Order: sequence, then C-alpha cells, then structure tokens
Amino acid sequence: MIKVGLIGAGYIGPIHLGALARIGGVKVKTVVDVNINLARKAAAAYNIENSAGDYREVIRDPDIDVIHNCTPNKYHYQITKEALLAEKQVLSEKPLAMTLLEVEDLVNIAEKKGAITGIDFCYRYYPVVQDMAVRIRRGEAGEIRMATGSYFQDWLSTPDDYSWRLEKAEGGESNITADLGSHWFDLIQFTTGLKISEVIGDLCTLIPIRRRPTRQVLAFEEVKDVESEEYEVELEDYSSVLFHLSNGAPGSFTTSQVCAGRKSDTEFQIYGSACSMAWNHKDATRLWIGYRKKPNEILIENPLLQDPSTAQYAGLPAGHPLGYHDAVLNLFKHYYRAFENGNKKGENRPTFSTGLQEMKILDAILESHKKKTWITVKD
Repeated sequence: MIKVGLIGAGYIGPIHLGALARIGGVKVKTVVDVNINLARKAAAAYNIENSAGDYREVIRDPDIDVIHNCTPNKYHYQITKEALLAEKQVLSEKPLAMTLLEVEDLVNIAEKKGAITGIDFCYRYYPVVQDMAVRIRRGEAGEIRMATGSYFQDWLSTPDDYSWRLEKAEGGESNITADLGSHWFDLIQFTTGLKISEVIGDLCTLIPIRRRPTRQVLAFEEVKDVESEEYEVELEDYSSVLFHLSNGAPGSFTTSQVCAGRKSDTEFQIYGSACSMAWNHKDATRLWIGYRKKPNEILIENPLLQDPSTAQYAGLPAGHPLGYHDAVLNLFKHYYRAFENGNKKGENRPTFSTGLQEMKILDAILESHKKKTWITVKD
C-alpha cells in the first residue's frame, strides 16, 4: 500500500483526495492545512483518519511515501524541497515554484534523489486529447503548420472578485499566464510533440483596483457580505502571446479571467498539412478533425474506436462522458503506475521536467512583455 500525505486542503486539495480514493493500492494517511478546520473537514469527507496543521508532520512521517503539494504557489518550493530531501516522492500543483531558479533547484534535487515526480497538468488526460496526440505524432496531421487557441474565464470579472493569485507575494510574477497559460501550452507541446521555442507576450491588468476580503477566501468561493479593503492589483488578468514552435510553425494564444459568461472555456486548434484537429473543454468528449477534400470527422470518446494506448483513459462505454475529475484521476493513475514499473522519467507523463519547461516559457513571456520584443525560450 502506497501511503500519501496531502498538504493543502483548499479548492484543489479535495479534488486530489477524490481521485486518490479511486486508485487501488493507494491510501491517504494524513491531510494537512495551516487552517486545521479545513484539514479536518477534508479528511472527514474522505474517511481519512489523520489531519494536521503543520506540513512537516507528513514530511517527517516515515510511513508516508508520496507528498501531494496542493498549497498556494508561494509554498511550493519550500515544501517540495523538504519533501524531496526527506526521500519522499512528490506530485505537485503547478507551478513548481515562483521562480525559474527555484524550479531548476527542485529538478536537480529530484534527479539526484531518483524521485518519482509529477505535476498536475490534467487537461492532457481527457481521452480524446490523448488520442489527438497519438494521431498527430504518428503523422496523421502531416506537417504542423500553425496552432492557436484561448482560455477564458469570468470569475474575476468584477472589482469585488478576488484571488490570491493576483498578488506577487502569493503567486509570483504572473497570475493568468502562469496559471491558465501553463495548462494551455502544455496541451500544445504534449499533442504536437514540439516545444515552444520563442515568444512575444502582451500582458494587461484590465481591473487595476479591486476589493480584497480581510479573511481567507478559497478559490472560486462565492463571497458575500464580507469585510474588504481596496487594493491595487499587481498582476495581469489578461494575456496574449504569439509564439513559434520548434519546427518554426507560428501560433497565438489569448487568455483572460474577466470574460463574463465564460466559466472555463479552453480550446486549442492544430493545423497540419494533411488535416486539422481541435478540442474545446466545453465539449470535452469530442475531437474535431477537419479535411480539405473530404467530410470532416468528429471522434466522440470511445474505448472501442480510440487507439489502444489511449483507450485506457476512456474508462466508460461510449456515451457515458468523463469529466474534469476523471482527467485528474487519469493523471494520478499514470503517476502511480510509475511505482510499479520504475518509470521515473515519465512516459509522456508530466514530471518536474515538464514543470521546468513551462517555467522557461513563462520566464520568456514575462521578459518579452517587459522588453517589447521576441524572446527565445531557454533550452
């Protein structure tokens, strides 16, 4: 039995717990949060015996094999570093840390320790996204010519909306580009097998003055009649990026969290010389395939029609759609298979190396925005 310690019981922590409860051979021993009431509530919801207020309790526990780091960004580096040095395996939320230097340090420590690492880029684990990647990599799309897409939300669309991600001390040098942008660029790199090679970014704060609650607010929590204070927003709530892939193909991406009516609207399109492929989170079970000289196709997630390597992710018969929780579950299953087969480096699995590549992209975007020019992504 693999024993898990989960740190951070806010929005994403319980989603991790729900997925972990569905994996055989894995058991969460302790839930930790600095807000002990949150830890106790999350533990009780999943019949977990232990809860704690100090993350070091699970890091020091010799019975725990894996740490799930579900804390806000500013805690990622220290907690993950201590866990790795204590010989724990780590699956972290993104970003791995707040700076590129910190991420590089974590990757180096993980490699020296031979750690099995993971990072929660879960959108690639929708069944038809997996199938898109297989199709593109075996040449069905032909030469990749361009990529484009967007990721829009509305949960920060009024001055009364607040997130800790809008503050540098809590989230780092970027809000939405680091958050939604990293998911989107992971989708592009995963499906095409190509890397983002250079970027030019335009970041903007559309709502520069907001109201900040004086008490703790969880992500996506509806806040009413709570005492608040005015504050000046430090980070962007809009981002647009032009980029080139490693084969020279151009691309574009726009994201914002102030788009009224858009709840979690993620879409990306890949255009090749033989055909086009597109996916939209609103219709997550459908892969659109476009042709020039024959009718277009729509593949609806189906274990009988998908490639054998991706059918494992379509865990229900056709017509029974999977969702976000299932995408997270698929990622976790892939991660915990590494314990069985010793696949430490990853097999198209998001590892700390994936997190490092995403941080390099973010670093280049932030530099390009500051300098108003194209910036090459570091190797």
